[in-house]
Amino acid sequence: MKTEREPRPESAAPRRKAGCESLYTILIVTWNGDDLLRECLESLAVSLAKPPHCVVVDNAALDSTRALCRRYGFVDYVPSAENLGFAGGNNLGWPRCKTKYVCLLNNDTRIRGNPFATLVDFMERNPRAAVTQGTMILPRCGGTLDDCGTTLRWYGVQHHRFFRSPPPPDLAPAPVFAAKGAFMMVRAEAVDEAGGFLFHSHFKSYYEETDFCHRAWLSGHEIWFVPTVPVEHMLGATSSKLDNAMVWRQYIANILFSFSANFTVVGRLRILTPFAFVCVAFAALNLLRGRFRLFCAIATAPWINFHRRKELRETRAIVQKIRKLSDHEVLNAWRSARHRCGTKQAENYVSYIS
Repeated sequence: MKTEREPRPESAAPRRKAGCESLYTILIVTWNGDDLLRECLESLAVSLAKPPHCVVVDNAALDSTRALCRRYGFVDYVPSAENLGFAGGNNLGWPRCKTKYVCLLNNDTRIRGNPFATLVDFMERNPRAAVTQGTMILPRCGGTLDDCGTTLRWYGVQHHRFFRSPPPPDLAPAPVFAAKGAFMMVRAEAVDEAGGFLFHSHFKSYYEETDFCHRAWLSGHEIWFVPTVPVEHMLGATSSKLDNAMVWRQYIANILFSFSANFTVVGRLRILTPFAFVCVAFAALNLLRGRFRLFCAIATAPWINFHRRKELRETRAIVQKIRKLSDHEVLNAWRSARHRCGTKQAENYVSYIS
């Protein structure tokens, strides 16, 4: 699969052992966002006594972004000749990350304290955890929570846990179907075990992290939300520059591709049927409201995957090889994981971050 083979060479590359500079690398993708990136990098420099190696992928290849990155000795600048989106940008930067863990971090985030240590500590104690997501708050929404991981409803729509809710006092670690890519720690070896690639490059910027988390669950790993010192997320600072109709078209097409690739035949029938009704209803609602362009974008989204037929067949073959859990087991796995983690450990982590 051409789009996925780019990040695979690093699978064989030796990774730094524990005890080196750091157990994790931070990977940031930016596009025409020097102001946001400056605040993000400065917050890392100020908040961390010794910032880890940080890889910045510039999807716009701007001289100003290169100059900005040179101001920080811990930053490795990687330019891209074209806008690869969040998915392709992270794939491009992934081979530069040689540590045991890699933290995907949005350029529109600001760090306070050291949230990374909490995630690494949790993953060191829980070797089945392939991905952990920390706490994010939304300054533009009164300091409410960004979603604390997502679960997948039976009709194919994600439930964003605690999204835009005040932080509860008893926020505790919880297994989730997927983490949010804005602040997400990934176990490097889990990428190899979940198909040998991080994201589908053709996904561009939507649903790519959920697709990866789905594959991680299928390969026998777990995805966790772990409360940390809150990271400020300026939600929509980059996506607001994009065409909303085309965003929805790409998003729905990516969901359909992911469902078609990762679920079995029976699983696809069970989840794609109700999801199709959701999409039809959403398209009809926008048509009734006079949003014709958005209606057309939603209605034509499935046709994008017609040109991805080869990639879809290859991805299905990969998923079949890595699959250790059934669809039913994956969709219920976070319940058993929560039971195994236990209340005592959850209480310890609440105490640890407070």
